[in-house]
Amino acid sequence: MPTTNDKRLIKITANSGNVTASTFDVDFDAAFDSPQSLALSFSDSSSGSCDKTLRELVVSDAATGSEIGRTSILFKVDTVELGEFSAGIDRSGRSDTTPPPSGTPHQVRNPTASNFRRWAQVVKQSGENVLRNFANVDAKSAASSGAVDQSVVTNDDTTFALRVTFSDRGGSALASGTVTVTTSAKAGDGFTLGPVRLSESEDDGEVERTVIRR
Repeated sequence: MPTTNDKRLIKITANSGNVTASTFDVDFDAAFDSPQSLALSFSDSSSGSCDKTLRELVVSDAATGSEIGRTSILFKVDTVELGEFSAGIDRSGRSDTTPPPSGTPHQVRNPTASNFRRWAQVVKQSGENVLRNFANVDAKSAASSGAVDQSVVTNDDTTFALRVTFSDRGGSALASGTVTVTTSAKAGDGFTLGPVRLSESEDDGEVERTVIRR
């Protein structure tokens, strides 16, 4: 059965003088399988402290080549300075994708299902906000025939998992996969972490919902 496994490991370190103020680790993992054909494309427009990638998965009928549907995922991770605070920020991003992606991805323009989720947490020094770590994931899907469903299966302070399923008109699954994002932040000596703040929006083609959890 054709499968795609798309992983990206990101680490952003902010240093103030000789002290590490913040270490921010984010792992992205998307795995899909289907008896149909799967084609994955990927682009990396990262710059400076910002890690920004886009991937698009196209599901096609294995016999006819006609498109069943597609999913795009825009993923952005960054650490930004706040106020007058100054830090040296180092970023590393490493991808491991099987099979290797090819072609140029595009965001789905007219999705029938979409989920956006932002994770953010400030770093404090002497009670003042000096840094903000954040991770955004924007997943959009559209079905050319049949239907597509995006369902959140895990959503807490450290993990977000989204299940994507393409089905035919009779409701039988044609392709499915899970997108998982995990986050971990640490503060260095003399610094502390503020509360995690989550904001989410979801659109299933009928109702759009937006939630700011805290």
